Amino acid sequence: MKSSRLALFVLVALVQLAVAGGAIVKHELTLRYGEAFRFRIQPVDPVDAFRGRYVAIRFAEDRAPVADDLDIGSGKRVFVPIEVGIDGFARLGQVDVEPPSNGAYLRLRAGIIAPDEDGTRHAWVSMPSQRFYMDEDLAPETERAVWGVSGGRRQASVSVRVRNGIGVIEELYIDDVPVHQWLAENAESTE
Repeated sequence: MKSSRLALFVLVALVQLAVAGGAIVKHELTLRYGEAFRFRIQPVDPVDAFRGRYVAIRFAEDRAPVADDLDIGSGKRVFVPIEVGIDGFARLGQVDVEPPSNGAYLRLRAGIIAPDEDGTRHAWVSMPSQRFYMDEDLAPETERAVWGVSGGRRQASVSVRVRNGIGVIEELYIDDVPVHQWLAENAESTE
């Protein structure tokens, strides 16, 4: 009886480690081998009591066109190809229920589907990780750097590595400069 309980405990522990390890491996492989795309963002600065400070990321591009004949519901898993605009920033292509045969794409959840002013149907989609964790002191500085500019906002964007439909935020940029570098070079202007 004791040995079967111990065996069950060991099995459950191994399954839990495998699930957590698999998620970590997927993210690490994506960061190492994924294709990089830049997305415009709109950050804010909340706190997670368990994981610390982070910059919350609101992707400026969070809607994708949907074909008139495609029937998807809110919460359905969809595949969205990534296109790069002439400005170098990523755009979301047309939603589909199957992954594209070539090119980078994100596997996302569809939200509300509604027509634009011109009648084109769009789905709001849940973009990949919407948190960029930073040092306890740097997250509020980053918020002030982006949003505390008198007379306007600085341009903020993130680099997202994409591989097999998984997107992982790699870096946060302020005015096209990695955030840590920007903060080091502009320390006095954020106060």
